[in-house]
Amino acid sequence: MTDNTPTAADAILNGAQSQANTQLKPEDVAREHDLLQKLIPHLDRHLVFPLLEFISSQEDEAPEEITKAKYELLKQTNMTDYVANLWQDLHHTDETPEEFVKKREEVLQRLQLYMEESSKITELLENPDVVTNLRSDKLANLQFLKEQHGVCDVHSA
Repeated sequence: MTDNTPTAADAILNGAQSQANTQLKPEDVAREHDLLQKLIPHLDRHLVFPLLEFISSQEDEAPEEITKAKYELLKQTNMTDYVANLWQDLHHTDETPEEFVKKREEVLQRLQLYMEESSKITELLENPDVVTNLRSDKLANLQFLKEQHGVCDVHSA
């Protein structure tokens, strides 16, 4: 038969006190159950980057590893200046490799092209008279922009 006698309060307290002596610190428990390594492969880089920034603000993390993780995460993006700075930090140098300079120029050329291609619609959207005539109906807006301002729907084909 099982003993249904309630445990005395002092026995509970003594047991809790002995467990408290062997218990891990909250930081140790957090490190032991860190899910970041499991989550990162399933997250978009735009979600991972803030997590890496947060980790880098923690005092006990290895800054070199975090910098390398940021570099690996962002090296395929158009954040060329930031990636070049990470590369410089990793290699302990002030010189920027030619590949970063070249990629930066390509990114700036693409940006200029996109700005030129979208300049007409950008000017229209900066015009308060045009904005007040826009409605919540997307097709009506497209028709209005075609008829009144000569904007064509390039992406509908």
